[in-house]
Amino acid sequence: MSSKANGWNLWLFIAVLLVALMAASCTPQDSQTLADLPTVAVLPSLTPSNTPTPTNVATNTSTPTSTHTPTITPTFTPSRTPTPTVTVTSSITPTFTLTHTPTQTPTSTATETPLASATPNVPQIVSFTASASNAAPNTVITLQWVTISDSTRIDLLNAQSAVIQTFATITPSGQISVTVPGNMGRQVIYRLVAIRSGQEVTQSVPIVINCAIPWFFGDAVGVTGCPSSVGSIAGGAFQNFERGLMIYVTANGMNKIYGLQNSDSRYSAYQNAWNGSALTYESAPGGFFQPQDVFRWAFINTLAPVGTWQNSIGWGTSDINRDARTYQLEEGTGAFYIDSPIGVYRFSGGDNGSWLKVK
Repeated sequence: MSSKANGWNLWLFIAVLLVALMAASCTPQDSQTLADLPTVAVLPSLTPSNTPTPTNVATNTSTPTSTHTPTITPTFTPSRTPTPTVTVTSSITPTFTLTHTPTQTPTSTATETPLASATPNVPQIVSFTASASNAAPNTVITLQWVTISDSTRIDLLNAQSAVIQTFATITPSGQISVTVPGNMGRQVIYRLVAIRSGQEVTQSVPIVINCAIPWFFGDAVGVTGCPSSVGSIAGGAFQNFERGLMIYVTANGMNKIYGLQNSDSRYSAYQNAWNGSALTYESAPGGFFQPQDVFRWAFINTLAPVGTWQNSIGWGTSDINRDARTYQLEEGTGAFYIDSPIGVYRFSGGDNGSWLKVK
């Protein structure tokens, strides 16, 4: 209120000063003008007193600023909230439950204990061995075995697992000497059978047969036995036909003609009786050959496994080949092998039978 009073005093002073100045400038004779001076003095009635109010606005603005500063400090207190993250460490405690899973492993051992209590009546083969896994035909090898059983036996099997021989009932554990056969192909199998309370278990040992004499053509598909002697080589002949072939062999003191028809893989053999004289036979169609020499004699004088040779194997597709032929006999089976310019053939044995190209 004191500032407001000072303001009014200031304006009053100014008004009096203005009146004095105006009175000095006017003549005494102008009464009309002097009478009007009070109206001029009304000028102070302008309300300059409102102008001091802005000062009050300035004072008001400063006070709010002080009030807001305290409110900022509470906002920093939430930054303390990360302390609850410590509760996450408590979630680690479930990991201790994993330690219980290994404790279940002993339960599996408990299930195994009933397996150990298998019925004692079941036979068992502890071991079964042979003194050699490869042997020449007709050589002696030793079989040895250990079993938990009442009795045992040993079966001799061929390569097709057919039982060829059975040895007498033998002891649960022991050994026996056996002679490897030479007429059962390139492999034999010895099978041990352990017996107890009417139950049987088996174990097998294969023996590979090493031929004492090699085949003249080496190993080949379909050759299951060993030769009884080395191959014989002597003069011969060969001719190929439309549906078969003919081979002439003089090796091993032979003098035979073998005719092979493709149908059913059958063959027939004849002792050659051709004296070397010329033989007449009908002409072959273009691109084919007549049967030559001993084969022409066979065409005229012998028969194929089915019908005539002409009907069975047809015309020649090549001229005669007069190279030497090799003959070799298989031990124990009667089968034999003869070579040709187009391969080696196995004959089942005798003058009639089946043939197989092995190489």
